[in-house]
Amino acid sequence: MAGADGDDLVVPQTGFTVPGGPPAAPRAAHLPGGPLDIAITVGGLLLAVLLAVALAVVEAFLAPLRVSDLGFSAPGKGNMRIPLALVLAVVTNPMLGWFAVTTSGRRFAALLPAGAWCVVWILAAGRTTEGDLLITSDNWVGLLTLFTGPLAFAIGFYVMALRQRAAAPANSKPTPLAPRSVER
Repeated sequence: MAGADGDDLVVPQTGFTVPGGPPAAPRAAHLPGGPLDIAITVGGLLLAVLLAVALAVVEAFLAPLRVSDLGFSAPGKGNMRIPLALVLAVVTNPMLGWFAVTTSGRRFAALLPAGAWCVVWILAAGRTTEGDLLITSDNWVGLLTLFTGPLAFAIGFYVMALRQRAAAPANSKPTPLAPRSVER
């Protein structure tokens, strides 16, 4: 029932007056699996794959980097390789996997950026049409990055699986795949 000024709502059973008129209709709850969730999942996975490709290209071009390339020494003197690509791959690859899993909610989504990164590095290890090589046999940084990059993805994947298993509540009922506990 409306009050004297038409803006208030009087609750009949109690006689209380609610200022501002009738309450607003409840908003529809967010439904999981709706179009917004699908867009976020697809967009997150696409972003993870694009970041993996971009980082792999940057790392492939940083693999042959030497101290003399930065101007810190004369060419030929103290011409050591700088393992910047290796450090970048070890740090960012698990993060890419984590991002893919977080945005999609699926553990195996980490394989998408890992696969994209590996494809770029396998292509970088081969010859171009002109015969050039980015990753040569004497480039220890490139070869080590080619080995540790996928390993960093795998370790990140393993750590996420361990954390998910530790965070999961203990089952009260045994399942066909879970071992039964023996109580004596």
